[in-house]
Amino acid sequence: MASKEFKNDLILQNIQRGKLLAIVIIVFETVYLLIDVICSFQKISNTFSFYSYSIMYFMMISINLVYLFLTHCFTLKCIHTSATNALFTFYLTLIMAWGSVISLMDQRLYGQLMSFMVNMIVCSIIYLMDAKMMRIPYLISIIILTVGLPFFQRSSNVLIGHYVNLLVFVVISWMASRIVYRNYCDNYVIEKLMNQSKILLEKGMEENRIINRELAIANMQLKKLTLMDELTELPNRRSFREFVDKTFQMHSTVSVIMIDIDYFKQYNDSYGHDAGDAALTTVAKQIGSIVENTYQIAVRWGGEEFIYAAFNITKENIIEIANALRLRILNLKIPNRNSLACPYITISLGICTGTVANIKNFDSIIKIADQALYQAKNNGRNRVTILDYEEETL
Repeated sequence: MASKEFKNDLILQNIQRGKLLAIVIIVFETVYLLIDVICSFQKISNTFSFYSYSIMYFMMISINLVYLFLTHCFTLKCIHTSATNALFTFYLTLIMAWGSVISLMDQRLYGQLMSFMVNMIVCSIIYLMDAKMMRIPYLISIIILTVGLPFFQRSSNVLIGHYVNLLVFVVISWMASRIVYRNYCDNYVIEKLMNQSKILLEKGMEENRIINRELAIANMQLKKLTLMDELTELPNRRSFREFVDKTFQMHSTVSVIMIDIDYFKQYNDSYGHDAGDAALTTVAKQIGSIVENTYQIAVRWGGEEFIYAAFNITKENIIEIANALRLRILNLKIPNRNSLACPYITISLGICTGTVANIKNFDSIIKIADQALYQAKNNGRNRVTILDYEEETL
């Protein structure tokens, strides 16, 4: 229990407790001083030495005022070192020595050790003192009282009683001081252990939060990988199925566009797979840009094939979207010298639109759109073909 942190905390505790006690002492001693002054003017007693006691009261008030001032200065400068400890020890010694002197003065009037006893028990209970810190204040106050008693107390019987009481009371005060100090030490250790446990717990919780956050990010990335095409960053077939299951309603109007890049195999053979991937990504970006709301989706279906699906859109609108997309890809003017349709990369599109009564029949829309795409390719490519969905043909 000799760590620097503990010593600093102990000094700070004693300084704070000393401030409170100093304020209480100043209040009481001021009252006693005023009473003495009033009584001395009124000449209430010829045997009571008002002047001597007034000096002692004034001295005690001064000691505590100086103590408050110095501790305030030390607190402002954050000085909690051996100098502060020395100040506290000196202050405590003066307080206890003052009690011994007052008790000696009381012998001729009351024959009591009340001031010494009160000072010692208050200091023993209020202040936190180890055995080393207790030595100086205890020894000086006890020596003053022990040596001075024969000069102030003439009765040998009373004197013997005082020494016996002094011995008993010093032992009791010492034990009380040790109990208070040990309780503080135990509580200090418990508090530190609890703080360390709290810090470790908070650190563990923060680490868990970081791990959970990283896991959440990893899960999102994993989900993205399972639902997105890595090359084009468009949704994949699994994502398309989730979209249909989530968005489909009974008797929904559904429009599907099947899209295929014309002569893409020849493009890959001629320009290389890196150029093919770049062209595929560029086309995919244009296809993805036509999605306007959560009721629409653009998907890489496989290879150079894509699919666009939309709910609750008119036949005229879906044809307009398809033609606009075809022109947009053409206007990219990505060279394709092996294309028989155009010197640039083009796309063929097959459309199917209709009202589907059951989600199980949704695949029929896709099949018909695929048939429309097949017709567009057979008819020269770089064009849009539309076929209607007919319930009775399925």
